[in-house]
Amino acid sequence: MTGIGATHIDHIVISSNNSEVVAETFRRNLGIEIRRTMSRPGTGARLAFAKLGDVILEFAGPPEPDPAAEVKARLWGMVLAVADIAAAVERLRGLGYDVTDPRPAVQPGALIATVKSGTGGVPFALIQYNAIPHESPAGAAP
Repeated sequence: MTGIGATHIDHIVISSNNSEVVAETFRRNLGIEIRRTMSRPGTGARLAFAKLGDVILEFAGPPEPDPAAEVKARLWGMVLAVADIAAAVERLRGLGYDVTDPRPAVQPGALIATVKSGTGGVPFALIQYNAIPHESPAGAAP
């Protein structure tokens, strides 16, 4: 998709009803290291991150998984890195895709937009790093 300025696959999202169990299964079976866990601001979703080669694996699940439920996971989709998210969103909308407005991502300074339709069943999102200027801590010299 060079027409939107995509440079690479940034990360793959695996959605489940228990992200901790799924991340641990991948860690154990693939020998990957879970490098970060967190709760998503606003939703409380539990996230875990690992790196496989150059691609980040993101394991996403609900804030409070049901420990009695059978664990089920699915490939949610992929996130493509772009150089200019506003231009990419405008281009995709011009092609008839339903795309959300860019919003702050979990990653500091990044913006993300989700492609909601027209993907042939392959969900994906766009991310631009360094899109939001970092604020200097109070009292820091300019």
